[in-house]
Amino acid sequence: MSECLHCDIHDLLEPHLQKEGADLADIAAKVTEVLADLVLMTPPEERSLLIADVIQNLGGFVLEKGEAEATDQPPGRSRH
Repeated sequence: MSECLHCDIHDLLEPHLQKEGADLADIAAKVTEVLADLVLMTPPEERSLLIADVIQNLGGFVLEKGEAEATDQPPGRSRH
C-alpha cells in the first residue's frame, strides 16, 4: 500500500477492469457499496452531508476528467 489511497484503490480495481468482458456496472456497484459502508460509519446526523459531498465530488470529477478527455489528453486515471 502506498501513501495515496486514490492510487491504491485504482491498483486494486485494475485487474478487474482489465478482464475481458469486465462488467463495469457490477464493479461500480461494488465501489458504491463501499461508499455506503463509509457513509454508515458517520454519525446519522452527518450522513446526508457526506452523501451530498460524494455526489458533488463525483459530478466534479466526471466534468474535470471529461474536459481533459475532450482536449485530447491521454485517457486514464491521474496518479499522485
